[in-house]
Amino acid sequence: MTLYYEDVPADDNEAPQLPPLLNAVAVPVGHDVHAKAIALAAASDVGTVFYSEAVDKMHIAVVLGPEVAVAEASQMLFAMMIAVGDAVGALAPPEVAVSYQMPGYILLNQGRAGVVRMTVDPAAGADGVPDWLVVSAELRIVEDDAESERLRQNSVHEHTSLSEEGGGHISRTRLVESCSRHFLVWVNRWQDDGFRPLYDAWMHRLDNAVQLVCETDATLAWLGLDEAGGMLVKRDGKPVSIPPNALETACGTPMLAKPQH
Repeated sequence: MTLYYEDVPADDNEAPQLPPLLNAVAVPVGHDVHAKAIALAAASDVGTVFYSEAVDKMHIAVVLGPEVAVAEASQMLFAMMIAVGDAVGALAPPEVAVSYQMPGYILLNQGRAGVVRMTVDPAAGADGVPDWLVVSAELRIVEDDAESERLRQNSVHEHTSLSEEGGGHISRTRLVESCSRHFLVWVNRWQDDGFRPLYDAWMHRLDNAVQLVCETDATLAWLGLDEAGGMLVKRDGKPVSIPPNALETACGTPMLAKPQH
């Protein structure tokens, strides 16, 4: 028995109830939510939240219409990471500690449980204003024994899920709703006060044990995060700043486990 519960039990067969400005669109189980959002981004309303109908994980992708240049718009990666952390903090027991790890991992009690990704309209180039931006979040709620074994075999990193950390009572629907609401709050905060509040909130939960994970052959030594959201690293002996929209190029696509062959 747990002291934590949902005041109104969620029905995962019903669409999540999102705040104004956001519109939920279901994506069938087995489909890549991030890819679906990218494919439909140009034709979708700003604030469309694509979400997976799978109940063993939360996977959402939000379509945005930035009115600023790519470098500044890319700060939405941090807004989504903070939103996931706040959502877990609001719904899970207090012993579930959330931390962040570049290039976009969500850790629960130092085990990898989620990932945040971002794709910017490539037509914008390096300095233009993108017509659209997609930022997504995936968080594992529960995993079966077969998946747990595959994760152990295919990754050197510790993996976990909400259920393993004491948050298995949290439903997919409530997570979608909570993440979406917290994301909207941080976007509004960013619009009013700039990146600094996001920087402070993100740095507060930065994982200090393993701060940088790259799946490419690049050798990057973590130095910190600059005040514009750029990742400061030492590459080939020289300090450089990698903007959020270039993280996947530098570090590889963040994923919870390597694909099964």
